[in-house]
Amino acid sequence: MRGQTLLVVLGLAAIAHVHGAQAPFSARKKRELKGRFLHITDFHPDPHYVTGGTFDSGCHRKPDKDDKGKGRVGDVDGLEDEDDGADLGKDGTAGRWGSAVSDCDSPMSLVNHTFDWLKKEWADEVDFVVWTGDNARHDIDRSLPRTPAEIFALNTMMVDKMLGTFGKDVPIVPSVGNNDIWPHNVLGRGPNAVTEGFLRIWKHFIPDDDRHVFERGAYYSTEVIPGRLAVISLNTLFWYDSNTLVDGCQSNTHDPGALHMDWLEVQLQDFHDRGMQVWLTGHVPPHLGVYYDNCYLRYGDLALRFQDTIVGHLFGHMNIDHFFFIDVQELEATGDKLRLQRQTSGQRGYVDGLAANVSVQDVAFFGPELRHGAHLANSGRYGALGRSGAQDLVQALKKDFGEMPGPQKLKLKDYAVMNVAPSVIPTYLPGVRIYSYNISGVGDDGGDDLDAAGLDELKKKRNRGHRHDKPKDDCALPGNADKPHCEFRHKPRYYNKTSPSRHNRALSPLGYAQFYLPALDKQSRTPPAWQVEYTTYKLKALVPSNLTGEHGAQPLPVPPHLLPGFEPGVFGDAAAGDWAWLDEAEAEDEGEGADADVDADDGCNDGTVARKDKLKKELRRITPWHMNDLTIPSYVHLARKLVAEKKLWSKFQEYMFVSSAN
Repeated sequence: MRGQTLLVVLGLAAIAHVHGAQAPFSARKKRELKGRFLHITDFHPDPHYVTGGTFDSGCHRKPDKDDKGKGRVGDVDGLEDEDDGADLGKDGTAGRWGSAVSDCDSPMSLVNHTFDWLKKEWADEVDFVVWTGDNARHDIDRSLPRTPAEIFALNTMMVDKMLGTFGKDVPIVPSVGNNDIWPHNVLGRGPNAVTEGFLRIWKHFIPDDDRHVFERGAYYSTEVIPGRLAVISLNTLFWYDSNTLVDGCQSNTHDPGALHMDWLEVQLQDFHDRGMQVWLTGHVPPHLGVYYDNCYLRYGDLALRFQDTIVGHLFGHMNIDHFFFIDVQELEATGDKLRLQRQTSGQRGYVDGLAANVSVQDVAFFGPELRHGAHLANSGRYGALGRSGAQDLVQALKKDFGEMPGPQKLKLKDYAVMNVAPSVIPTYLPGVRIYSYNISGVGDDGGDDLDAAGLDELKKKRNRGHRHDKPKDDCALPGNADKPHCEFRHKPRYYNKTSPSRHNRALSPLGYAQFYLPALDKQSRTPPAWQVEYTTYKLKALVPSNLTGEHGAQPLPVPPHLLPGFEPGVFGDAAAGDWAWLDEAEAEDEGEGADADVDADDGCNDGTVARKDKLKKELRRITPWHMNDLTIPSYVHLARKLVAEKKLWSKFQEYMFVSSAN
């Protein structure tokens, strides 16, 4: 009780601090574009986490003093008696910086360390921040249940940390997560205490014109590059079928989910008409069976109808690093596919941890076997069922990728790509993602905007010669009204092969670098180092332009000092001609995957060559996908490669769980 009271007091103090520091939304100073943004999700801070705590207590209490069982860490406050670098796995209690692949939430040490790193390395290097929810702990300890006051205080604290890290001039776009409310998952139509509370603490983030809408539904849009690029923060809880206070997205109703879809369509139409690009962001991803059926259909319809306007889709919640497609074929088959799956497996969708009687909170805890606490009788109280379903997700993705039509039959206008980022909470290992995007001409007068003729060309209606051969269902039936062949019949559809989502041009996503904490379980007093786990880029994209001549005004996606193997001066050791190995390495890796051997220069043993060889090896390790960009054609190409090459699929599966099985 004392801890909860203290937390509420701190939260109230944080509210006063945050709002005292805020400037009007319109007062942001114009900053030079860096061509990068941060996507971060699922912190799950736990102020009750205790270093040396037991896993059966949710890492909240240390063993009794007379408990001589395995797993006692030192004496007390953080391993005073442990050697620097001791391995947590041998001790069996909660680690100083967190406990990877366990059922525990994030200690404040991990939260603070993450913000310290972000402030040092990225506060001046990103143009905006996408922050997709879950900023409160889970209910894993029955003796210390969550309360609405604690959840609100934790969210307030996290706002304070975000503003303290990025300041008032970097747009920050938060979304509500399913654990940001009490009880979790359940949120009804606003105005209510939840929407009004978030409106107060997110005042700095929400444009004045959107405040009324936000109070009703906890969603809004903001222009992160005025007149050019917007981010729409979705309230996915209104579409989430674990939310028992809503009833889906049936058209022409006043259900919160339906009203949210109506609002989203109006927003997309407006941004389309203005020639802008949009990122759609939210907490729960639109996996088949996770949203209400008609919400899944309507979201998919909008994703495809506004393919020329939506540059990408970003989500969190699942803690598993992956991407998937929403496509016309799956949307058309949604009803039949879900009915078949429920009959054969008793589950709601192909994310197999979602049994009808299981909270989707459980899905946030699946993956490799628990490292810590697996011996406990109640281990996996969240994890066991969910983690056992992870392999089903892996196989479902592999099946979906493998069943895509061949290059001559696949129609890119029928596909949208959903990206799901890993989390900061060490469900596996903590992850943070930095995207880069094309800023050529952005900010210049005239820039790269589509002219009126180009906008007219984007207004194309659905091709009736679609690749599906089976007869279409009757659109008069309620269950079919939201299917593509019915929606596209009477509403405009906008797509173009030269739009930023399909062709690399201004505002197209170019790639991302995934950072993680591989040494989380090492109990050094020195914080574990954030490192590059992998990137989507080709090798040459990570090398300064004076060596390749290919970057121009586009900044490097990763500052060189954050690259593994980088040493000061290594890029200045030789002239551009000495980096011809980049072309050779890329040609080899296109066929060999990420673990191809690196040949040392014959006959050279000086320090310069050793430094270059070290960098070569590391660059090849972190560039497994060799993607040109993150447009839809590039993702389709990657999906084909993943299922065609066993080695690449193994690497993809390893990254899904943030390399935590290593």
